[in-house]
Amino acid sequence: MRKFIYALVALLAAFTTTSCLYGVGTDEGADVEDTSGFKVEVSATVISANGEDTAVFRALYNGEDVSSEATLYDNATNSPYPTMSFSTEMAGRYQFYVVWGEYRSEVIGITVFQPMDLSDKDEQGLSVSLSTNLIQVGKQYAAFIIRYDGKVLEPEEMAKAKIYNAETNSGVAFETVAVNYNGKDYVLPAYYANKAGQRSYWVSYKTKNTRETPVTITAVTAEVPARPVDPEPSKTEFVHRTLFTQLTGTWCGYCPNMIEAFHRMFEDEQYKDRFVHTAVHNGDQFAVKLPDGRDLANVLNTIGAYPFTIANLSYGLNTPNSVEANIAAIMGTIESTQETPARAGIAVRTSLKDNMLLVRASVKVNEDGEYAVGAWLVESGLYAPQSNYTENKESYIDIHENVVRIANSNASGSNFRGLPMGHISKGETADQLFIMELDRKWKVENCHLVLFVSTTIKNQQTVTNAVQTASLTSGVEFEYK
Repeated sequence: MRKFIYALVALLAAFTTTSCLYGVGTDEGADVEDTSGFKVEVSATVISANGEDTAVFRALYNGEDVSSEATLYDNATNSPYPTMSFSTEMAGRYQFYVVWGEYRSEVIGITVFQPMDLSDKDEQGLSVSLSTNLIQVGKQYAAFIIRYDGKVLEPEEMAKAKIYNAETNSGVAFETVAVNYNGKDYVLPAYYANKAGQRSYWVSYKTKNTRETPVTITAVTAEVPARPVDPEPSKTEFVHRTLFTQLTGTWCGYCPNMIEAFHRMFEDEQYKDRFVHTAVHNGDQFAVKLPDGRDLANVLNTIGAYPFTIANLSYGLNTPNSVEANIAAIMGTIESTQETPARAGIAVRTSLKDNMLLVRASVKVNEDGEYAVGAWLVESGLYAPQSNYTENKESYIDIHENVVRIANSNASGSNFRGLPMGHISKGETADQLFIMELDRKWKVENCHLVLFVSTTIKNQQTVTNAVQTASLTSGVEFEYK
């Protein structure tokens, strides 16, 4: 069942005004008591970011409803709304005013809260997670969800938990958000940013702390992409694609056998839309160096030999140095991995400003379970002479496609199958936000995104579906069968 969150910010009164507004200060609205002059009422000042909850504005003059002749305006942009109502899937603080003839109301504040998972988890000790890891400066917030032995701390216990800045190890005080989840009230610390930047925090409670596993919040000035609209919310059968990761290098003389194999697969009408291809280079100018100095290709390559191709970031293909054998292995892997339905689908929205890319991945599942999602930025059309011990001397051998530039999917150690999203129930959708800083040497017009979702199947975590965008500024809808 879909769960909605309704909440009240402790300082909401400071954000709204009551001088010519009735209904502010409650999420239930209020009756108009004074019938003289121009008044505005709103049905709710706190709504959930589910695209369904709606704040409805009414304009009254001397007690008469004049809403049909009034206009609702966004206070930040002074742009009008087509109707006298507001709903959104983007959490944050919003401000409006209403104009009727020569009259204009004062600013009316609406707080939109993101649905959160406050369910019990099967875990021991102290843990902390965030309602979101990416927020817009001055508008959105990130709530701290603190659990002990798998249960979210109740208000009196939450007050005993302490949050520390991971850089200075000094205590930090935050505003709080009161949240009702499944009929139970919680009070969560909430971080609002007044400037762009990245902050990390750890939590202490009783004799435990999370100092070794801090959580990080990134605040940006750009607008964070909203959740894509689901065109068919009742459906859970998704188009299924297999993710291939080709481990290669320009120095590798036998790698052209795999380059040619994928080149031919890109043109195969039967298979080209059934897989997503990525190439991770080793030991050349396209190699991805991880923050800890490791080479991504060496982390993913479990056999240490090149060329090597892995499917769904789980197992290697049996790919001898034969183009035809490689093609047969790719086709066979697509068939075998797609014998069972994909357990999840992915929708994507992006926002690109200067060299900063924001990505929202929405994951919808058709089976209860623990899920993780990853986002890789890839670039195509890269020229570099390829060492070539094969008979194929075509020019495309030196043009490198779908080269991974950023691999934002490192859960821990050598696990690059995605950032944990926690438990998601069948039919529900969860979101993960990514932020990527582009190297200015990359050609943005030649870049796109590959996103994938993984879960545990037969006691092994594996990618269950993958999608790719056409560019860095184009999105992807849920694709249903």
